[in-house]
Amino acid sequence: MFKVLNDPFKRRLTISYVYDWLLVVIMTAVFFAIDKITPFHRMFSIEDKTIMFPHTEKETVPVWLLVIICLLIPAVIIGAISLSGIGYKRSLHDFHSGILGLCLGLSMTIMLTDIIKITAGRPRPDMLSRCKPPPTAVDPQFGLLSVDICTTDIHSSVMIDGFKSFPSGHSSFSFSGLGYLAFYIAGKMKMFDEKGHTYKGFIFAFPIIGALLVAISRTEDYRHHWQDVTIGALLGTFCAYFAYRQYYPSLATDGCRDPYLTRVAHIKKCDEELGMVHHSNGGRRHESDIALLQPHHGIPKDTTMHNNYDDYLNHNSENDTDHMSLSTQQHQFQQKYPSEYGDSSNHLTLYDTNNSINSSEPLVTTTDSSNNYIPSK
Repeated sequence: MFKVLNDPFKRRLTISYVYDWLLVVIMTAVFFAIDKITPFHRMFSIEDKTIMFPHTEKETVPVWLLVIICLLIPAVIIGAISLSGIGYKRSLHDFHSGILGLCLGLSMTIMLTDIIKITAGRPRPDMLSRCKPPPTAVDPQFGLLSVDICTTDIHSSVMIDGFKSFPSGHSSFSFSGLGYLAFYIAGKMKMFDEKGHTYKGFIFAFPIIGALLVAISRTEDYRHHWQDVTIGALLGTFCAYFAYRQYYPSLATDGCRDPYLTRVAHIKKCDEELGMVHHSNGGRRHESDIALLQPHHGIPKDTTMHNNYDDYLNHNSENDTDHMSLSTQQHQFQQKYPSEYGDSSNHLTLYDTNNSINSSEPLVTTTDSSNNYIPSK
């Protein structure tokens, strides 16, 4: 903690993420505030058989179980993959990006879902069972009935919930949480690496199947129409993919396994422009410092990244797979800041200043004439 506070770069980076988390919390609070608003009461026909299903108190997937399935389980799996060091390099940056993306997707989903629920006001399949209209109630000759015919208090929780059918919150929430987990796992497997391993497709499908089962349970409980769960699934999937792409590259790229470092590079670049760069240990570079994208002309200039995610950036010089991942990140930085790295030559190099590697030796030589990235041998 004190290290972060004493290092201007780490402090600025931490504050930038605090704003993200604050926004997630605010959006979640907005959801709870909106959820208390009485929804629009759409008119209905007392002869409409799609709203004549029985109302039951017990749900197959109650809210507390939904939170475990769609938030806690994905968070535990993301933590196990990013922090265990089994199969992948241990990375706090990956863990933080994964959890932040998950929470972003879920908070967006519940906020958008509730706004649509309140404004659409579609009756649930069990609405008449909640409403309890008088036995003598009939439809007007040319028209529909309003909620005023209900004998149940229209301001009661059961009636307020009775007009929140579209879209399904369980469906959108499950596809957001488990869909995000599916994208995260797909990135770690490099699912679209053109090698055609069938196991990747099945592993990707498991979280989606879980989301489908949650969505289907809502029709079995007569809480939602099929259109509600379908649109909810699409909304949740969209939010999940949107949140995933905020922190991870496209699944079609070679570097999809690792989260973006663009924010880290941008803050570092701003610090350099403001003259805020300094080195710890009496002016020596920190063990995990890394020089970013210096032109391949001998020793890199004194522009190191003070990165507090050591496990993510300290790649072994003999691991070609990690080199390809780094080269993809380098390509992203070059495209983001073309003026910083020049446009006269495609031969750019990433240097590691870790004591185990000579700081003048490149880790990755990035592009050839066809703009393909080649790891150094």
